[in-house]
This record gives sequence, structure tokens and C-alpha cells, in this order.
Amino acid sequence: MTEEDYVSALIKFIGEEFLQGDEQAKLNDVSPLMDSGVLDSLRVALLLTYIRDELGLYVSPAKIDIDHFKDIRTIARMLHELSLDTHAQKEKA
Repeated sequence: MTEEDYVSALIKFIGEEFLQGDEQAKLNDVSPLMDSGVLDSLRVALLLTYIRDELGLYVSPAKIDIDHFKDIRTIARMLHELSLDTHAQKEKA
């Protein structure tokens, strides 16, 4: 998946699962997630489960911090980098 694919998937999931009505319509790739309260510890856990189960990526505990989850673009960039690292590791094996 490309970074844009991750952005689209995350906007859809976060919008449908955590927001309603106008909030959902206003969500974009740079909307603040932590500062606005869209993401809290429980919702981050739900998001990580979605990322693992639906996107097939494991996010290590070291990556779970405010800097990596501040907005959708940042999360998508991290996921894209993880997918490239995972792909490179599989090629070495």
C-alpha cells in the first residue's frame, strides 16, 4: 500500500468509528487527533487492532506515542515506513 492508501483507510476507519455527522465530514489527513480528543488511550488501542487485523501491520510499543499519532498523515507515514521495513525483512529471509 502507498502512504495515500493508508491515509484513505485511516480516514474511513477513524471517521466511521470515532466521529459523527459534521465531525466526520471535517476529518482530513492533518486534523489533530490527540489534541482534539479524537484519539485517547482506548481509541488508540482500537486503532492498533484495526491496523494489525485489517492492514496487516504490527506497531511496536516504541512507536505508540503522541508524535506518531498526532494526525492521520503522520500515522500513514509511519505505517508506510513499517510496511517497507517489513517487505525488506521478508526479502532478506
